[in-house]
Amino acid sequence: MLLALPLAACGATDMVDDEGWLPEGKADEVAVPLRYDSYDVLFTNPLCREYTYAQPLETADGSKTLTKKPKNVFCSRTDIAASAARPESPQNKLLTWVTPLGANDEIFLAYLSFSNQAVGDELCAAVGRGTKVTFVLDAPSTASEKLKTCGATILIRGHAGSIGYAHNKVILINPRGDSEFMKMTFSSGNMSSGVVTHHENWHFIEAARDSYFAQAHVCLMDAQISTTASAGRTQYKTALNACRSNIDAPEETDIKAFFIPNRDDAKRAEKYMLGAIDEAKKIDLGVHRFGHSKLVSKLEDKLEAGTIAVRMVADDDLYWLDPAAGPASQPGANDDFEANNVRRLETAGAAKFEIRFFETNHAEHLLHHNKYLIYRNASGKPFGLIAGAANLTGAGFNDNFENIYFIKVPHVLKAFDTQFARVWDGKRATPTEQDPPIATPRHLMPASDVAPQ
Repeated sequence: MLLALPLAACGATDMVDDEGWLPEGKADEVAVPLRYDSYDVLFTNPLCREYTYAQPLETADGSKTLTKKPKNVFCSRTDIAASAARPESPQNKLLTWVTPLGANDEIFLAYLSFSNQAVGDELCAAVGRGTKVTFVLDAPSTASEKLKTCGATILIRGHAGSIGYAHNKVILINPRGDSEFMKMTFSSGNMSSGVVTHHENWHFIEAARDSYFAQAHVCLMDAQISTTASAGRTQYKTALNACRSNIDAPEETDIKAFFIPNRDDAKRAEKYMLGAIDEAKKIDLGVHRFGHSKLVSKLEDKLEAGTIAVRMVADDDLYWLDPAAGPASQPGANDDFEANNVRRLETAGAAKFEIRFFETNHAEHLLHHNKYLIYRNASGKPFGLIAGAANLTGAGFNDNFENIYFIKVPHVLKAFDTQFARVWDGKRATPTEQDPPIATPRHLMPASDVAPQ
């Protein structure tokens, strides 16, 4: 079996040779594909009732009259049950993984927030059956306190040693088991509405236990659990790099995992994200927050040069900061500088840049919470993908506890390609598929921010 080089070698001191974002890889690269029994990409794509306006509204450009919000985009808590019950729902999939757990089983979870009652109840039941449950969070919640009373271990991380939020989004099932494959998931979503009515992407993998990818995530788990390793940036970097250097397997070439705020990983993740832009002719991105200064500047430069076309999907919290018509407002967490970043790209790109928005429920803080970049060649074929927990911000790629991925696995790229066709063009993957959630062009947004009924 090949022995992996220490992560410091490929992450910090020898980054010039680390060019895994290239469409065909390095010329002398030996392909090491991720070994897995299954790898399913699920998008929440919630199933929601129709929400209508009390009075018709004009679009921002006055070209149309609106009577309702886009179907399956605007949702509420009343839609949770129907959305969660579908086989393709991330919550449904997660529960099918947790329900069989019993004595001698173990599950590790790390998320920013935890409020999902269905998942909490099933985790509590698993504890009752003898399963060891360890949950890392940024802050306690009602759900975590309830789970703690069931017997789970709740660990609060982040906000120490110049580390920001505990923003990881990952689950490992039986990380120290002896089966051939380890079940794991990573996502853009938290353990909240993020498995149901937020707009998110979830990756469910049964990864080969002896693979670099799987073992690296066990290193992540150990560093998160350790009070010492999680207490500061240097300690975290030291623990992760030492653990990963002992992995007796080569790092995969079709999927890379970056664990922030390890500085080596932060540099590497940024290099992959920006390096792939140089190779792309078209980029599609989905955002919640949009503040990574180097990313914005890189896209701006490429758009000004006319060498790239960019399509962007965001939550309408971002739109209402700088609407095409009507008064500006701040209905969510997005800030004015993010709207200014969008304006920079619109100015630089003209017809080569377009942004569309998901019209979501401000009152219930439901969001387009996806974070991804799809890199495409001139023909439009995807060759790479950034996904994972981190927002496209400086904090997400440098300061928080995060798990970020650069992915080339063909069927994963196809899944995101299919999803983007849903949200941009309204294209169903199959004739019987439910109405896809469709993003609204700027000029067709409502002339005012009115809540539907």
